Amino acid sequence: MNPLAIARLATNIMVTAFGLALLSVYAFTQDLTAELVVWLGGVAVLGGVVQFVVSAIYPRSIRPTWDEMAVASHRGAYQFGYWCAVVAFWLFFFLTQYSTMNLEGALLALGVLLICAPSAWMAVAALRK
Repeated sequence: MNPLAIARLATNIMVTAFGLALLSVYAFTQDLTAELVVWLGGVAVLGGVVQFVVSAIYPRSIRPTWDEMAVASHRGAYQFGYWCAVVAFWLFFFLTQYSTMNLEGALLALGVLLICAPSAWMAVAALRK
């Protein structure tokens, strides 16, 4: 297997799992701190650094990981992330206006979704190959 593809898959799974854990914590406790979302962002940045290091160590692994399917998955991930953000924005708007959800928690949960949705799409796309 391609080491860069493995690093990308591991990073996407790690970011998705961390984000789902944060969303489940929020669902049960109705409390999500900004520090946890910053940690999630740090995990995502660390994943990017890991992919960069792997591509520097194995430069021949770069070209095969950007085939047509990977480019299509990448484009699909951003589209999925966009639509998740749009739907979640409206959902959280109505929950903050007509339910007990507070605005701070809704914005933090939206941040988690913005970080995790593209990673979730890429992980599922890589596992479906």
